[in-house]
Amino acid sequence: MVVTAIEPQKRDPSRYNIFIDGEYAFALPMQDILYFKLKEGQEAAEETIEFIRKNLIYIKAQDTALHFIGYKMRTVQEIRRKLAEKEFAEETIEEVIAFLEKYGYADDREYCRKYIREKLRMKPKSGYALKIELRQRGISPRIIDEVMGETEMDEAGDAFRWLEKKSRGQWPPENEKKKKQLYDFLLRKGYSYDIIGEAFRQMEEAYGGED
Repeated sequence: MVVTAIEPQKRDPSRYNIFIDGEYAFALPMQDILYFKLKEGQEAAEETIEFIRKNLIYIKAQDTALHFIGYKMRTVQEIRRKLAEKEFAEETIEEVIAFLEKYGYADDREYCRKYIREKLRMKPKSGYALKIELRQRGISPRIIDEVMGETEMDEAGDAFRWLEKKSRGQWPPENEKKKKQLYDFLLRKGYSYDIIGEAFRQMEEAYGGED
């Protein structure tokens, strides 16, 4: 193994990227570089490199990930992105992800369940909108569909409650412009035409008046 380059990081100049045999291996502070006698163009013992990876780099990556998820649940993709930003090697990132998943620190299914429950409790959205948001967070479509399939949702009821809130109980809408504004509002929430139509029908039943 040959140390082919030692370059200061752009994000943290106090740490240096180490390249082994032309490929990025890990980053170290200068005191560790000096301690392990790593020099550009010189051989490095395989045992030394493995020790650094397993006892310094991996532990630091693990600590970074645990701190990142310590105050807020994260998706696997969000954790992976965070570690990549810290310039950990892909091999190290995958090892940390495997550890987190094994011990339940990273669980995209549970993330989905909690995310959906919280959204439906605080600010209801359509199933379509929730799917888009979860995919943006890196959850696989398969997991999203499985979790959505086990979740009881009342989209028409949620859309009805949005209409109640936005119309302030004044029904029917005073004119076509106001009606279109309410309709477009629900469309932006991701509700389908059928769901919106059902919500308007429920408003008619609840508050009377003609459309």
